Amino acid sequence: MTDALRRTTRVVVTLSGLVQGVGFRFTVLRIAARHPVAGTVRNLHSGDRLEIDTEGDAVEVEAFLREVLENPPRGARVDRVERRTAQPRGATGFTEASSAEA
Repeated sequence: MTDALRRTTRVVVTLSGLVQGVGFRFTVLRIAARHPVAGTVRNLHSGDRLEIDTEGDAVEVEAFLREVLENPPRGARVDRVERRTAQPRGATGFTEASSAEA
């Protein structure tokens, strides 16, 4: 794909269900290391929600998110996926962020 056709996007995905205490953040970090994306993963204080905030080339972001959803950790259960787009921030690297209010 030429650079002219590539576009940077930012997608924030919130997963609800049994997504805390099952290694989900570690799994997201491991998968992110295989994709050229940037962003964060964090638990939300509600106790049953996880937020993935990622940006990069639109095709790569979609491939990353698809892999996360298709390969959750053993014991996890995703009941709901909420997705929104946001203005890219120019993030670099992919890290675990502090937990946040829901």
